[in-house]
Amino acid sequence: MKPFELPERMSVARPDARLALQLAMPALLALGWIVTLVAGGSGDVLRWLVAGAGTLALVAGAALVLWVLPGMAVLAWLWHDHRLTITEHVGVAWGIGAALPPLLLNLVYLAGLPWNGWTTLSYVFLAAAAWLAALWRRDRRAAPATADRLPFAVLAPAWATALSVALLALALVARLYTTRDMLVGANVDNYHHTLIVQLLVDHGGLFQSWEPYAPLTTLTYHYGFHANAAFFHWLTGIPVPRAVLDAGQVMNAATVIAVCALTTRLTGNVVAGVWAALIAGFFNTIPAFLTFWGRNPFVASHVILVAVLVAWMAAIEAPQRSWRLLALAALLSAGLTLSHYQTTLIAGLMLLVHLAILRLRSAPLTILATLGRAAIIGTGALILAFPWLLNITSGYLDRNMAHATRPEAAAGQILAAAVPALAPLYLKGPVIALALAGLLLAARRRDWRAALPAAWALAALAAAMPHLLGLPGTGVIQGDVAAMILYLTAAPLAGLTLAEIHRLLERIAPRLAVPLSAAMIVIISAWGVGWQRDLVPAYMRMVTPPDLRAMAWVREHIPPDARFVVNSHPIYGGDMIAGTDAGWWLPLFTGRQTNVPPMTYGSEMSADPQYAARIHALTRDLRQRELVDGRMVLVDLARPEAIAALRAAGIGYVFSGAQPLAGPGAIPAPDRIDTAKLRASPDFRLLYAEGGVEIFELVSR
Repeated sequence: MKPFELPERMSVARPDARLALQLAMPALLALGWIVTLVAGGSGDVLRWLVAGAGTLALVAGAALVLWVLPGMAVLAWLWHDHRLTITEHVGVAWGIGAALPPLLLNLVYLAGLPWNGWTTLSYVFLAAAAWLAALWRRDRRAAPATADRLPFAVLAPAWATALSVALLALALVARLYTTRDMLVGANVDNYHHTLIVQLLVDHGGLFQSWEPYAPLTTLTYHYGFHANAAFFHWLTGIPVPRAVLDAGQVMNAATVIAVCALTTRLTGNVVAGVWAALIAGFFNTIPAFLTFWGRNPFVASHVILVAVLVAWMAAIEAPQRSWRLLALAALLSAGLTLSHYQTTLIAGLMLLVHLAILRLRSAPLTILATLGRAAIIGTGALILAFPWLLNITSGYLDRNMAHATRPEAAAGQILAAAVPALAPLYLKGPVIALALAGLLLAARRRDWRAALPAAWALAALAAAMPHLLGLPGTGVIQGDVAAMILYLTAAPLAGLTLAEIHRLLERIAPRLAVPLSAAMIVIISAWGVGWQRDLVPAYMRMVTPPDLRAMAWVREHIPPDARFVVNSHPIYGGDMIAGTDAGWWLPLFTGRQTNVPPMTYGSEMSADPQYAARIHALTRDLRQRELVDGRMVLVDLARPEAIAALRAAGIGYVFSGAQPLAGPGAIPAPDRIDTAKLRASPDFRLLYAEGGVEIFELVSR
């Protein structure tokens, strides 16, 4: 098969005897899911779906117009070949749509212009107009008898298209149901994610000052997901904490169609794409489990990564140089750079692997042209991302990177950088087995493109363990980061295996192949909805309804300039501290300051050069133990030395939240303020006690 030449099975579909079944596929799928969900004990998902249909429609509609629509517009203008299936169109368009918001915010920031709800709405209308104009322009130029007059020139089998789109819709339902009763995102990362989004909204775009939430003076953190969440808030009006949750879950669901698009593009097999989507969305633990960790920026970067890979391959392998495709690849590469630094580095290695394979298969003159195109894309991406890359030097990211890669530091980070055990968290055993079978199948067919994900997986793993190859850079890419991305490489190979099984079934029982495959997909996906229902347990949720009631009380009864001491615990071997309950969120919800800054204080500058040192010194004084000692401490704030330290830091209040971030067998117990000591101390006065929340005042002397 020539580069990106369409296989015969993906040619324009013609009516056949199964047309009635194909037309009825959406209704049959819906009925099958309803029956399976009820029979599997997940009927509560259906009740929630009916009760919250309006909200779900708002979220889904916003996703389509905010991410898919702009991506479609860009594709219509920059990918004139249009030899893409519907699922490829949607998957790549979603990645483009996710790459645009960070680029736009960077552009308007450089121009000194604000961004808000009205500009977001204008952006959506402009994208719609651009897409319609492109379709009208192409419609005028196309011959009436050709399929090029359609928005999607290449039609996949109707049943496969229906299944892939239905899986995307079901994944969206499953992901949103997972976070249905959450007030903020899970785990420790979501505090600074939410703060960044709120600051983007407050400042009307990019910012430098973190006031009034923290005394930080730079923003060098990758902000692609945050830009998308801010756009989502501006478009829908959903409050920022909830917008962060919903945008993250929508991006998580989008990985389903992204994996489908990548698999179809690599294998030329739409059925393989459907099976890969099923594996990524409902069977494998990752990416759904990233909600448990609060790793939304990773998820968003994965959606963009797929579009980057597809666009690069199209631009590099096009029979003739296409400036439009080169521009598309550069645009996406720049968007990925702003969205996640480590994912960008892994993407670079993946693309190098692709170029190396092309070098082995191409004549010298061809490879020179290929390298020239790669240089053009890289230069374009660098130009677009350069202002932000220059801005990165204003913080501590470069210092932290240098520290992580020092020879003496690297020796201590080899274990931390090593890839953790892959099964069953990152890749389930059956997925690994199916992927290995798919690799053998691709090798037997000598289909190097279908086998390419295996080489990408090795590149990602090598990036996390360069010391095994005698190379420097240990610690630059964390082991879990490399492991999190492996579902993107395993699912296409596993999908190829299952598509081959479907093909054999078509030969044996042609009338039963599609119904049997569809039934298996319905059953497995319904099971997947079931295990995702309670993916985020109570112990991973810092903010609870009693905490919000307590924060409302704080806003009404505590002076605005008050400072709180809250529950916290050392992380990263004592390099930082992080909050462990709702008290950490006080600055966002009440405007009152605490002794624990957002985790970005490790990479951003402060007006006080000794800010981090003062934070750490106070924590050491209060817990009476070095930060490198991560054992749980019951912190006694009633000691005279602790009281003196609090007074010196200007802290007059204590907030102990309802829910500590800890779980049996999952997370070690964190430090906890001993509130019993505070109740018995004459130096503290209990002001509030309800629902597990306790608020004390340090009595003035």
